[in-house]
Amino acid sequence: MSRLRKLFTNDEVLAAIDSTKTDKAAAAVISELGRGDISKQLMRYWRRQLREVTKRDGTPYQGTTVLDRKIRNDVVLRTPAKTDDDRDEVVKVNNRRILCIPDQHAPYHHPDALDFLAAVAAKIKPTRVINLGDETDGHALSMHDSDPSLDSAGVELSKARTWLQALERMFPVMDICHSNHGSLIYRRAFKSGIPTEYIKSYREILFPDGQGLGWEWKGRHVVTLPNGEKCIFQHQSAGDTLNNAAHERCSIVEGHEHGKFEIQYRSSTTALYWSMISGCLIDPKALAFAYGRLFPKKPLLGCSVILDSIPRLIPMELNTVGRWTGKLNGF
Repeated sequence: MSRLRKLFTNDEVLAAIDSTKTDKAAAAVISELGRGDISKQLMRYWRRQLREVTKRDGTPYQGTTVLDRKIRNDVVLRTPAKTDDDRDEVVKVNNRRILCIPDQHAPYHHPDALDFLAAVAAKIKPTRVINLGDETDGHALSMHDSDPSLDSAGVELSKARTWLQALERMFPVMDICHSNHGSLIYRRAFKSGIPTEYIKSYREILFPDGQGLGWEWKGRHVVTLPNGEKCIFQHQSAGDTLNNAAHERCSIVEGHEHGKFEIQYRSSTTALYWSMISGCLIDPKALAFAYGRLFPKKPLLGCSVILDSIPRLIPMELNTVGRWTGKLNGF
């Protein structure tokens, strides 16, 4: 970091700061000088160095010791609360047209996933959006071996943020299910004995600039469909999903199983239950999924909807080179 700082004069950095409104924009201005790529996080640090830390005569303090000490002194451990993953405001619930978004595994999502979801949303005009989890992949943080050819954890997170922030602009109000990949940082911390006070919330991790206020994470989302029946949305079941639906005495919608894209019904003398597994929206060509190259069940791309209490699957039809055809089958 100090080597990068020496490539630019104080006047150049201050000029970039004064001519822009955000750290991201200032970083772009500095990077255009061609001496190194500067991130917005580093630019934020330099801004503080030049604007907040000065000598007695008011001139900038060019070292980092004073600023680093100030940052350490300002750090306050966050006390985790059950409400950390709740949205800020209560939203009016309408379950007539529910869009269910299955595993995206950003940044290893399918390159056409956003366009596909936008087309589905334009067609059904969802009154509620539920994300079934694995919104991020976290390959570099995996409990299993990570491919060294893939991005580091920091770069991977930065790319995932970019995509999820675009998803948030499309669906500013969303319910998300806790999931095995989405929660990797928390499971890693638990395994390493790191207290939760040291770990940021989902929202702070994915939206460091303050977005995502309408997103809410829960282990499961239980909704009442227009026909009066209950339906559980969760990332995965322990055991057979349809058996769990019968056990819960309500229908269940899940993700997790990339190679399943199905609706199953079961009826008793007193009730009718169904389970829906919604496939995924991953990029099957991504190295992050190389572990499945010998699996007989390949990823099935698409999403699902529940329209006036009736579940439906919407496949994402791909062409011969693996891109979405632009068609929505079934509509």
